[in-house]
Amino acid sequence: MGENKSKKFPDYYPECCPPIKSINGDLTVYRIIESNTIKPREFISIGEKKKKYFSPTCNNFGISLLTDPADLHIAKNFFASISMEKKNKVAVGNITQDSGLYAYEPSNNVGKSHINWWTYLDVEPHTYFKEVLRIGVDI
Repeated sequence: MGENKSKKFPDYYPECCPPIKSINGDLTVYRIIESNTIKPREFISIGEKKKKYFSPTCNNFGISLLTDPADLHIAKNFFASISMEKKNKVAVGNITQDSGLYAYEPSNNVGKSHINWWTYLDVEPHTYFKEVLRIGVDI
C-alpha cells in the first residue's frame, strides 16, 4: 500500500465514473471473501471479471465493500441464498484518500452500509486489507 500520485482511473471505466457523489476519504471497510488469506483475485470488481457479459455501468466497476460489521451477517446470508456459501469470511481493511473514491450504495441484499470503491490506476486493492475473520465466529 502506498501513495498513488497519478490519481487517474482506468480507461475501461465507463464515462462519468466514478459518479459525482463519490467521496474521497479514509475509511475502515469489510470485504466478503472465500479465502482464508488475502488474495488479489478476491478484490476484482464484477465489471473487470466479466467485461464481456455485463453492461459497462459504473457500479459494476466498483469493488463492493461494507462499512458496518453488523451488515456482514446480512451479506453472508445473501451469498448463501445464491449458492455462494463459501463467501463466509471477511477481509478487514482501511481505504485511503490515495486509493480512489467511494460512494454509499445501500442494499437490501448485503446491507445498508454497502459502498462501491473505485480504485485509481495502479492501486492494488488487496494491499489495503490486513486481516481475515470468520463471519459468525470471529466477528
